[in-house]
Amino acid sequence: MPQTIDIIAIEGRTDVSNGVSRPFRCVGENDAEYFVKLKNVGWNHLVKEWIAGRLAQEMGLSCAEIVQVMIHQELVKGNPVYETELGCGIAFGSLRVNPAERLSLAFLPDKPDAELSRILLFDWWVRNMDRALSETGGNPNLLWQVDQKRVVMFDHDNAFDEQFDPKVFWEFHALRAHTNAWDIGSREEMNLWLTAGLSRFDQIWAELPEEWLLDSYGDPQCTLDKQDLKGVLSCF
Repeated sequence: MPQTIDIIAIEGRTDVSNGVSRPFRCVGENDAEYFVKLKNVGWNHLVKEWIAGRLAQEMGLSCAEIVQVMIHQELVKGNPVYETELGCGIAFGSLRVNPAERLSLAFLPDKPDAELSRILLFDWWVRNMDRALSETGGNPNLLWQVDQKRVVMFDHDNAFDEQFDPKVFWEFHALRAHTNAWDIGSREEMNLWLTAGLSRFDQIWAELPEEWLLDSYGDPQCTLDKQDLKGVLSCF
């Protein structure tokens, strides 16, 4: 199991521009700042977040570092919002990327980019439509890391979307213009890349905290099926 990082302070909740879940801003025992999710997303979304985020890491994509964090009861006790919307126990944490700005189309190169095309293919693979962006705005769940001059992924709790619509994906995805990975010449390389990612699935599933999957009585509280998710990833 991954090492958990103790949360020592909760600094508040992010605003509505950070999506429906509005993660909590927390400080870990290592003095790093994390965006934390637990009760505010639910068990299924925690599992999706961990599986897709770890796959992105294992496959070498630029993404915010993700960890499992421990929220002790004394941190939330007496605060109604923290108790009901965050809760205590093992939670999902995403390391704050600094310095960074929310991505706009102005940051993207005009010509198709190989790294961005891999992010596009990854989102198609994990059925993630939650990266919409157009000239009028959107919520792409992508950052522009200023010092590295690169796009950084975060927020995968809407991956493995049962309502995945290819038409909507291609119409609104922030990186829809970057299709290098779909070229005939890249197909063999991308097949090998996705195959390697799929081979990491069982290990990543084993990293999930038991309390995300089962309640204290041993009954399922996550309704996702391991083999169903693996089947989605096998469809490429």
